[in-house]
Amino acid sequence: MTHDLDYHERRAHPRVAANLRARAFYGPDHGLWADCNIVDLSQGGSRLKIGQIYPLPGRFMLLQLEAGLVYEARLRWRRGDLTGVAFDGRHDIATSAAEGLTQIRQTWDALKSAK
Repeated sequence: MTHDLDYHERRAHPRVAANLRARAFYGPDHGLWADCNIVDLSQGGSRLKIGQIYPLPGRFMLLQLEAGLVYEARLRWRRGDLTGVAFDGRHDIATSAAEGLTQIRQTWDALKSAK
C-alpha cells in the first residue's frame, strides 16, 4: 500500500527548490551568526541547511545574501542539518528603515563589497 495518494500538502504557499546562500543572525543585537543555504523557499517560509551545532533560537533573522532580503524567521523544526522556518516578515535590506537591522545591513554591505 502506498501513502503517496493519501498525502495532503499542508503548506499555504508552494515551495520552490533553491540553492541560495544565506546567513542566520541571532543573539543580542544580532551579534551571533551562522552561514547556511536556503534549500527551498516559499512566500511563507523555507528549509535551510545549517549545521546542527548552531543553537538557533525560536526567532532569528535570515539574510538571503544575493537578493539582500531579510526574513524575520520563526523556527518550526530541526532534523540534523536541515531546519524548517516560517516567515513573520520580510525587509529589503537596502531600503528598509526597520529598527534592529543595522548590524545585518553592515554585514551585508561588507559582504557585497568583498565580491
